Amino acid sequence: MAGDGQNGSYPYMPSQKACIATLLLFGASAGYHVFQMSRKKTWFYTSMVVGSIMMTIGYVARYLSSKNTSSKMLYILQALFIILPPSLYAATIYMIYGRITLFVNAPEASLIRPTRVTKIFVVGDVIAFFMQAGGGGMMAQASSAKLGQTIMLIGLFTQLSFFGFFLIVALIFWKRMRAHPTDHTVPVYGKHTWITLLKLLYCAAALIIFRCIFRVIEFAQGHNGYLVSHEVFLYIFDALPMFLVQVMFHFVHAGDIFPKNANMGKLSDQSDSDIGLHQRL
Repeated sequence: MAGDGQNGSYPYMPSQKACIATLLLFGASAGYHVFQMSRKKTWFYTSMVVGSIMMTIGYVARYLSSKNTSSKMLYILQALFIILPPSLYAATIYMIYGRITLFVNAPEASLIRPTRVTKIFVVGDVIAFFMQAGGGGMMAQASSAKLGQTIMLIGLFTQLSFFGFFLIVALIFWKRMRAHPTDHTVPVYGKHTWITLLKLLYCAAALIIFRCIFRVIEFAQGHNGYLVSHEVFLYIFDALPMFLVQVMFHFVHAGDIFPKNANMGKLSDQSDSDIGLHQRL
């Protein structure tokens, strides 16, 4: 997003009021995520916590950048810290899914074994993360803006592809479990069931995919495109869905579903599930 007009690298003058309101909302959510993770000792939420803090920093940087639009450093910082956090949200989603399959003692119901889910999808997430980070940095320089845009798009497509495949894996798991409802009765340890948590993952995944599609279209249009030249779309199609993802995980928390101090790894040693689902779709 190279450009050095009166608004610096921006095709408009960023709204300071919108930045303040958004950073306060994300900051409050980030603080509550830290509290929940510490109190419930759900350390696999670390990626979600880091992502929520990064998003807050992103809008703090955007506010500072709106007061000094000529600063390339602030522009790059706000751009990267706003676009990268969904990759971290996704990592937490992958880890929760793996724990759900072990919690219900049905690893064979998953298209990909739980012990491999996190490794496969997080690796894809890391690749997408660094491609977007590198592309975003290059886009702020006029000499490398075009190449940076291409790298950013490839990174977004990579994220979209891995996340889309994960959603298929999770939906197949749900289909297989529903086909044998009497064979996987699981005690309820908290105020929510594992099914509620799985549905939360679907909703969060849909929102992240929606946001990713928006970003792909935005970057494909270029710096002078309609979406990137109107700030309101950033808040409607990026900030809002990502804030909803963060908030959703406050209300349905894995710490309220999995038994306290459970060693989920013990279940992964079993080669067969109780519902006998050995076939792969």
